[in-house]
Formats: sequence, structure tokens, C-alpha cells
Amino acid sequence: MKFSHNWLQDFFEDALPDPKTCADLLGTHSFEIEEVEDIGTDTIIDIDVLPNRSSDCLSYQGMARELSALTGLAYRPFKEPIEEYLQSEDRNEKEEFSYTEYIDFGEPDRSYVPRMTKRIAKGITVKPSANWLAERLVSIGQKPINNVVDITNYVMWVTGQPVHAFDYDKLSGEDGTKKMSVRLAKEEETLVDLTGLEHVLDSTMLVIADSKQALDVAGVKGGADSGVSETTRTIVLSACNYDYQSIRNTTKTLKLHTDASKRYENQVPLFKASDAQALLAYLIETECGGTVSQDLFDTNPDCLERWQIQLSRSYVNSLLGVDLDTARMAELLASIGLACTIGQEILTVTVDSSRPDLKIPADIAEEIGRLYGYVNIEPRPISEGAVLPAKNTLVQARNKTTDLLRALGMSQTNSRSLVSDGVVKLANSLNSNADSLRIALQPLLREKIEKNFVHTESPAFFEIGKVFTGQGGQSHTNSSGVQEHWSFAGMIGKRKIKEKQKNDLFLQTKGILESVFGVLQVRGIEWKETSAIDSESAVAILEIDGDILGSVGINWWELNFEELVTAIDTTVSYKTPSRYPKMDRDVSVFVPLEARVRDVREIIESAGAEKCIETSLFDVYEDQEHGRKSIGFRLIFQCYDTTLSDEWTNEQMQKIYAALSKQEGYEIR
Repeated sequence: MKFSHNWLQDFFEDALPDPKTCADLLGTHSFEIEEVEDIGTDTIIDIDVLPNRSSDCLSYQGMARELSALTGLAYRPFKEPIEEYLQSEDRNEKEEFSYTEYIDFGEPDRSYVPRMTKRIAKGITVKPSANWLAERLVSIGQKPINNVVDITNYVMWVTGQPVHAFDYDKLSGEDGTKKMSVRLAKEEETLVDLTGLEHVLDSTMLVIADSKQALDVAGVKGGADSGVSETTRTIVLSACNYDYQSIRNTTKTLKLHTDASKRYENQVPLFKASDAQALLAYLIETECGGTVSQDLFDTNPDCLERWQIQLSRSYVNSLLGVDLDTARMAELLASIGLACTIGQEILTVTVDSSRPDLKIPADIAEEIGRLYGYVNIEPRPISEGAVLPAKNTLVQARNKTTDLLRALGMSQTNSRSLVSDGVVKLANSLNSNADSLRIALQPLLREKIEKNFVHTESPAFFEIGKVFTGQGGQSHTNSSGVQEHWSFAGMIGKRKIKEKQKNDLFLQTKGILESVFGVLQVRGIEWKETSAIDSESAVAILEIDGDILGSVGINWWELNFEELVTAIDTTVSYKTPSRYPKMDRDVSVFVPLEARVRDVREIIESAGAEKCIETSLFDVYEDQEHGRKSIGFRLIFQCYDTTLSDEWTNEQMQKIYAALSKQEGYEIR
């Protein structure tokens, strides 16, 4: 909502701080400031008033009270001059009359009209607004229309209570009596609003109507049939409160959002209708020359609710990190109109329906904190009693592994622990097919893979879970001799693995595991080849320092996860980068099909070449026709004290060529 600095000044005898200071105070204590813009001799402060504060601060009165609390300046309400006017001799000379002489308002249903207030004003003159009124509306981007319409808009901006004026002479009635009520619209009833747009209504929408037709969409938009014009002399002044859910549904259905509906959707407090009617009556008489009825039609005059909230000094201080006594807390709350009963430790706060957002002790503590100023709360160290939990390496490793494999497209499973066959038997089994604790995860993964072939051609699953044995292994051993440890298994499902697919599938499996080892920073793992009989047999055994870690097949693996975690080495070594350029060389060599990449790399690295800082594989090509394969490495040479020459680098490459050529079946390409 846009607030004019000049308009806010109307609520204070003393001068307000400059606009930037006001914006800074509101921004650090209350709201988010969208923009501060100078327009002529005025400054507009655009403030984002959130729904929880719309009941009191979506109005000039509410924002002025906030500034009063933050600046310490006395707030000047409109109520006193209005009461003085209504009790003045000039006012008492006006003709007294009752609304009952003019109109019957009926009895609205409080379930959708919690409060309805109406009064009559006669003898008015519709004309352009006075300069002061037009300037106030123009300052916030509103277009002046005429004095009556402008007054209703002005009252809404000041109080936060939408009001409306109906042309009395345009209302229909029976037997010479005008009738006006709030009811639900008829299905497909139509209404033309003040802008000339026709709306088709339904039976969930509220309308204000006379005895023949709907006059406006209640709480949303006025209708053209009862609008004020230059010939209007008698008007009905309306300030009502509607069911906010009904208004919200109406605006959504009609796609019609107005300044009035925005306030109603966020629950306008019932008591505001009285304040709005008083200001409306005052301005109609002083600006339009009319006379307002002495009595007011009001369906719910005693609507101001109050409740109490108790909170302790220690609760507030511990929540905010401050050290305030209850007297200081009460002083801060009094600045926004909250009365307090002060005890040495307990503070009892009385809240009324102007602040429906204050319901629990934490709400009051928040008010104390923002009024005190969050910038004034000094930072404190964490309490000495706080103890950081011990680092659980296994849990961290499990989470990292899970995140990686999910990112690679694998799905995580959580298999049952009870199976039909295992080393550890249950003493009192309830099911003969689930009377043992599982000894491995791989059989259960195979079951899931088989079941999922109906959904996908290549299901890929992994699991990290506990397995149980009665002998061997390490990990947690209880008094009964049952041993358990975390196991890590995975499988890439294939309906049938052809011979020519085996190598690529194994490399894919190995690549996944190497990625896991890299993420976990596992060191010292050795791959040892086995003589696999079929696709279900192990192709390789993984070892760490001579201890078996687990087995790897063509498309599966199962490893002792706890042993894997013990090989994690997060030690990082640093070395100053060389200032001298690198020299790159490639070497490709034909080797027998059974030769391993690791063996070729070891030959290259042990050839005696100096300053070779990196040996990386970049190509493997199998030549089945000649029973051999080509392996290509990129070698990087670099020195820390001089620039390497081509001659020197070529000499080192000759040593590598010689070492490779000595091997049986090796041929440099």
C-alpha cells in the first residue's frame, strides 16, 4: 500500500521525521519497504503490508499508530474532532431525523454479514471535491470523481474499513417503503458495475439488494443502478463486515479484485464499522452540505472482543536473547496500545480485536522484539552446554553413496531382513519362509530385478543394509555370537547377457564402483581377477590391504560397507604448482587381448622416464580379428625448476618405447 508522508502528518501535532527516516524505522521494525518516491512536495512510501497485519495497518490510522510507537510522537486520532463536531451547537441546529422514516434494512444473517451499519444522509450536493481531499487521493494514485465518492474512498484509506454510498432515490420498495438487504445472489443473476462491466453471479455470492434487484457485489464492487450522480440528494451510507471466505471466493470466481475486497479477504475487525461511520458522517456533512440521521442502524454494536495473554519475563528474554524487565516490556507494548498488568516475573497483556494476529505468548514476544529493535539485540555465543554430535562416518558415507547412485539413475531398495535360508535362525519363527536373517543382499536384489522386467528393460537397483552371519567377519558381535555388518550391493538388470555385451557391462559396473570410491575418497583398493564360470559368478575380488572387501560380477557387486568406510582417507596434500609449461605426449601400443590396462600403465611408469607427473588412459580398442587390442595413454611431463625441451622429452619417450617393446606380444603403434 502506498502511504503519503504529508497525509501521515495529518495524524500528528509535531513534525514527523523526514520520509527516509520514517521508511527506515518501519523497515527495521515492522514491514518491508518496496519503494520511497518523491512526487512534487510529497514523498510516497510503498509498504508491503502482509495479511497478518492488514487488519490494523492496511490503513493510514494503523500506519500512523506504528509511526507513533517507533518515533515517540503523540498520535492524533480523528475521533475527538468528530465527536466535538457532532456535539457542537451548529450540528445540533440541524434537523433531527431517523433512518426508519426512510428505509427498512431487515435483519441480515450474521453467518455471512457479522455486522451491518447503515444511516441516511439527505440534502447533499454532489460536486467536485475540495482541494485537500482531491490532493490526498491523487497522492496515492487515486482519481477524484466527486465529493461523495471521494469521501467514501478517503474513509476506507484512513480507517481500513470499506464504505459505500447508495443513491436513495434509485432504490425500489413496496407500499412507499424502501427496502435494502444483504442476500445471496440468485443463480445466473446479472449485475452491471460502476465501470459498465456486466457480471454473471451465482448463489454463493453476496449482494446488496433492494426489493427488486441486486445493487452491488457485496464487499467487492458497487453497481451502476444505485451509483451516486450529480442529481443525487439523499444517500444511504453503508459500512458492513462480510464473511471473508465468501468475499475471497467471489473475487476469485469473478476475477475481480478491488481495494475493498483486499481488505475484506483479510478480515476487517468488526469494530471498525463504527469508526468509519462516524468519519463518514462528519465528512458528508462538512463537505457535501447534507444532514445525517441521528440514529445508526447497527446489527452488532457490542462487537469489540478482548482477550488476555500471559507470558513470563524469562520466556521473552530467552526467546529474544535480551535482558528486559517486565516494566520495559510493558512500556514497549503500551506504545502500540496494548494494556499490561505488570508482575515481577509475569506479564499479562490485554489484546482486542484490532490485533487478531496476537493469540499466543510467542506473538507478544515478537512484538516486544520488533519494537525493541532487532538491530539492538547483541549477538551472543552458543551456550556452553551445547555439544555438537560426534561425526558418524558410516552415516555420512551411506548418504553420499545414496546421493551419487540416485544421480546415476539407480533406484534404492529396502529389502526384508527375514528370509527362508540363512545361518542365523529365529528361535520362534512365525513363518517358515521367513525364519532366518539374511546373509547377503544380492539374492534379494535379483528377485526385485526379475519382478521389474515387466516395467523396464534395464532396472538398476542398489541397497545398503545389514546382513547377519554366525561366524567370521568383523563388526558388531553380541553375546549370542550373531555377527552383523552393513553390506553394499547393486545390480544392473539385463534379461539375457550376450557374450559380446559382457565386457562393456562389466566396465559400466566397474565405473559405478570407481565413482563411489572417488566420492568417498577410499584409498588402496585392489581389483583381482577371478575365473568366472557364468554371468552370476564373480569376475573380480576387491581387497584392501590383503583383506577381502567383496565380490564384483559382470553386472553386480556386494561389498562389506563397513570395511569400505575404514579405507576412507580424507588427507589432502598441497603442492605449489610449477611455473613452467607442461609437455604432452601420447603412446599407443598393441597388446594381447588378455593384457590389463593396469599392467601396461605399470610398465610405462616403471620405465625410468623422469618428470612424468601424470599417466592417463584415453583409448581402448579391441581388434578381434588379430587377437589383440590397442591401449592409448597420454603422458604429461613437467619440471619445477626449468622449461623442458622437445629433445629431452623425446629421450624419455624412447625409454618408455623400449620398455614396452620388450614385452611379448606388445607392438608400438
